[in-house]
Amino acid sequence: MMKNSKVPQPRILIVEDSQTLSKYLVRKIKSAVVDVHIDVVDRYFDLQRLLEEEHDYTLALLDIYLPDMQDTELIEYVLSHEIPSVVMTGEFNDATYQKLQGLGLVDFVLKDSVQALEYLVNLTLRLLNNRMMTVMVVDDSPTVLHQIGRYLKNQLYNVKMLSSSKEALIELAQESCEVSIVITDYYMPYMDGVTFLQKLRRVKKKDELGVIGISSDAESAIKFLKFGANDFVNKPFNKEEFVHRVNNLAQNLENIEILKEYGNRDFLTNIYNRKYFFEAGELYFKEAVKKGKPFTVAMIDIDDFKQINDKYGHDIGDKVIKTIAKKLMEKTKGQDLVARFGGEEFCLLLKDIPPIAADYFFKDLCREIAQIDVEIDIGHFIGFTVSIGVETTPLKSLSEMIKEADAKLYEAKRSGKNRVVTDLLETAS
Repeated sequence: MMKNSKVPQPRILIVEDSQTLSKYLVRKIKSAVVDVHIDVVDRYFDLQRLLEEEHDYTLALLDIYLPDMQDTELIEYVLSHEIPSVVMTGEFNDATYQKLQGLGLVDFVLKDSVQALEYLVNLTLRLLNNRMMTVMVVDDSPTVLHQIGRYLKNQLYNVKMLSSSKEALIELAQESCEVSIVITDYYMPYMDGVTFLQKLRRVKKKDELGVIGISSDAESAIKFLKFGANDFVNKPFNKEEFVHRVNNLAQNLENIEILKEYGNRDFLTNIYNRKYFFEAGELYFKEAVKKGKPFTVAMIDIDDFKQINDKYGHDIGDKVIKTIAKKLMEKTKGQDLVARFGGEEFCLLLKDIPPIAADYFFKDLCREIAQIDVEIDIGHFIGFTVSIGVETTPLKSLSEMIKEADAKLYEAKRSGKNRVVTDLLETAS
């Protein structure tokens, strides 16, 4: 699933005359979102002052009334500043529903229980996450495109609208494509929605790219679901049902991504594990060899780690391992692969780096690690060193390169530790 991470800091406006409720919302949202700015007002005067300063709010959470504003004045005033808004109401009936339905709100929530407030907080977090997701809508009807686009933008999604499934396939095949969800009609010229879906599923799995089929023909639902759609919505559709289905799919894709991350990460250090290293490394290896790109594989092992564990205990041993992992992440570029292979052993794949530069890199790394001190008690520290084996020559496979780097690592151990051995030269630190 592709995500667009280039989004500004979220700014939330809460308009609520109950301080207890507003404090609850601020606390819950800030506990879940690290970088968020929240303004709270309980009077029209303060609201007017804030909006006159032209703050660019991501989202507003609005009480349906303030003491000095009646009916839908408050909602209409905030919406006039083009701020996506969720309304909180203490009572809900058909009259209220009819009144709110046509205002173009993101949603409206009954604030009558803790569960309802939890829903409100989760909805807010969902909307903030939506800003990082792109939804592609494919439909040959300009009217439907406009309608769906309006619904999705109202939910803070980035939206791409295309009238041709052929154009959609071309764009989705691009490496830079950041689309997370595709919504496609069934009846389209040149290529129907199910054929489009079949072609799409040859390259994108259900947990990588969500697809929702739409059609006025109920039989199309079976075809869409059979050939890999995540969901289906009948036309004409209810706005609330539609956005809930899209948001539910977005949440499911995020949950799958989180589970994948758990499976790819080392539990102690949170860097990648051996499994992920081979999965991602094999893909890069094939591409680098094909295009003649220089790269390097290295094995790193903490010297005398058993003695550290035996003398200071496993908690200190774990602290040393986490310190090494942190250093490796700080030292490498974001595109490089850093993984813990188990115990005190790490493996690195440095991308797009000439052999001589890689040799200098690992000599510096070895030297810098030898200068690190880890606190074992208040005012008491220990140092440690590593041995490193480096392979800069592309071999038959990534596994072969790791095997050669591992052999050089043990050569570094045998020749005195705290040193780097490469396929270019041996260097003592």
